Amino acid sequence: MNNQNMNSSNGSFWRSISRRRFIQYTSLAGLAAATTKLGSCAAPQEQSATTESSPAASPTGGGTLGVLTWAGYDEPEVIGKFEQENGVKVEFKTYVGGEQMLQFFNQSPPGTFDGIISDGEYVTKLMEMGAIDPLNTADFPEIANFSETYQKFPGFFQGEQMMAVGTRFGNYGIAINTKYIQPEEVTSWNFLTDPKLQGKVAFFDWYLPNMGNASMALFPDNPNPYALTDEQLQQVKDWLIKVKPNVALITPNIQDITNAFINESVIAGPVGDWLIQNAIADGKTNFTAIVPKEGAIRWSEGATLCSASNNKELALKWVQYMASPETQARVANAKAYKGIAPNLEAQDFMSDEEKQLLGYVPDQDNPDKTVVEVQLERTRARQLPVNQPEQAWQDIYNEFKTS
Repeated sequence: MNNQNMNSSNGSFWRSISRRRFIQYTSLAGLAAATTKLGSCAAPQEQSATTESSPAASPTGGGTLGVLTWAGYDEPEVIGKFEQENGVKVEFKTYVGGEQMLQFFNQSPPGTFDGIISDGEYVTKLMEMGAIDPLNTADFPEIANFSETYQKFPGFFQGEQMMAVGTRFGNYGIAINTKYIQPEEVTSWNFLTDPKLQGKVAFFDWYLPNMGNASMALFPDNPNPYALTDEQLQQVKDWLIKVKPNVALITPNIQDITNAFINESVIAGPVGDWLIQNAIADGKTNFTAIVPKEGAIRWSEGATLCSASNNKELALKWVQYMASPETQARVANAKAYKGIAPNLEAQDFMSDEEKQLLGYVPDQDNPDKTVVEVQLERTRARQLPVNQPEQAWQDIYNEFKTS
């Protein structure tokens, strides 16, 4: 989505790892509850139909609002205030990955969903389907308080037209168990090919972040990791195949990856901090995550307004609510998994401990910048393939999984 230049810094990486650099926190019990919901989305035929939205609700009560979303946005700490202020019940359907989001949307009757939390690279698809309405920037004065990257993030804009409002972001760096791996060993993505990791690496099962990181490992100076020649794409495949002997687990289930780190059946993986954070919060201080010197893929989530909504006025209020600093502070600290808030004023609604853990503090290697700013510089936005059909990338990824 974003072709911003990354600060390569010629091998300067996060040498001294501290827990404050990485998104952590909340209990494993909370994660288990969230991932139970995530796992239930894996078999669409087993899902009960989401209730179709009722006529627009008034602030004094009545009605429902339907939202299709990643986990976390449905937590009472996030949505409770909106429901109370508007006298409405928000009904959520959670998904894992953009392909599943589109599948759920397409299987549901028009009007089922009033809003969607979408990954940035899928906003274009929703727009092309006529699924979401353009947004008026005048309705979102909070954008002025967003980090520069997310004030006009390409993934959420089509030219000058805003289509989504950023709500949360993070990265897919390399998570490690420091009982077995020292942070200074993880200088490059090529660390994942080290024979000592044989059968000890976990992957989050989605082709876009994993192939994007492989692209960065091979072509770190390419401003768009998803714009590859056919020859470069073949090299990405070869690199993934080289890593495969070290892979013990490939799954979309967050809890399975967390458990694998806890029981030490895996000790590393390109899963970023968001898949190990709850274990760290539960006292597993031997876990951390690192952005290698080549950089890492960044994920971005945003709120959209469904074109077929029967509650558009209320749905717009929900999108505005998701842009507020208080709401983003709670989304950033959701029990399901953590992230970083695009709204810089969200830190005003966080405890000192939350700010420290999420990175709203000076970076110890770059004291003139916050950890969040350094992360933005050293990561590149996840996108869709540019020069090949998506199926070509998916076929290569599936070959990697089955090799």
